[in-house]
Amino acid sequence: MEGAMYFPLLLLAIGFSSVICISGQPEGRIINGTTVDIARHPYLVSLRYRRDEESSYKHECAGAIISEHALVTSAQCLYGLPEETKLLAVAGANTRNGTDGFIYPVANWTHHPNYDPVTVDNDIGVLLLDTPLNLTHFGISAIGIRPERPAVGRLATVAGWGYREEWGPSSYTLEQTEVPVVSSEQCTQIYGAGEVTERMICAGFVTQGGSDACQGDTGGPLVIDGQLVGLVSWGRGCARPNYPTVYCYVASFVDWIEETIAAAGAQ
Repeated sequence: MEGAMYFPLLLLAIGFSSVICISGQPEGRIINGTTVDIARHPYLVSLRYRRDEESSYKHECAGAIISEHALVTSAQCLYGLPEETKLLAVAGANTRNGTDGFIYPVANWTHHPNYDPVTVDNDIGVLLLDTPLNLTHFGISAIGIRPERPAVGRLATVAGWGYREEWGPSSYTLEQTEVPVVSSEQCTQIYGAGEVTERMICAGFVTQGGSDACQGDTGGPLVIDGQLVGLVSWGRGCARPNYPTVYCYVASFVDWIEETIAAAGAQ
């Protein structure tokens, strides 16, 4: 998209650069990434649902396993979904819409009560599964939440099945890329005062662009040292120079996540 507009990543495919969404359903893919096996990201899941009764279950967003019962993803992946929507979490899958992996029906989900679809603030949601994940077999595991903000310039990894380019196509197989953490001050200078809150963290190659998350990667994890730092949220285009991607900063929501899981009687 051209001009000064930027949107949630749900409508864009993942790529190596900031992503912008306008409206509609999430899409995305990593840009300038390399194909990897899901074993490198055993906490990563594909969230799938049917857009209508005639369609098949398709990848709409990514998410991260935080316990045998619970996943986290972006609020925008859940916002506005009809209550009767049947969501499936596919763990251990290498392909975007293939038959590999292990399917776990989602019992219920909720997004943060203060999520704002306009500012994309508080962009986080929790999904609880019908049956617990088997975290001792099949190469599936949970990921812990990094308690402190990483230093500016630290390389983080983002993986997903999103767009390979700003306007597509999506990647059929899992891809990953590395992007450096950008300071909140620099990110605010880029996007404007008040746009980047303390509940967000930015990452990307500011000068040259080229590598980033994109449409379809929404909700996917930003990881450092095997710990969850952020969830793909929003940006301007994909992998564009001067526009890093903005991620939900997960550590800001640890209390809310724990309270939500406890209220549901899960662990």
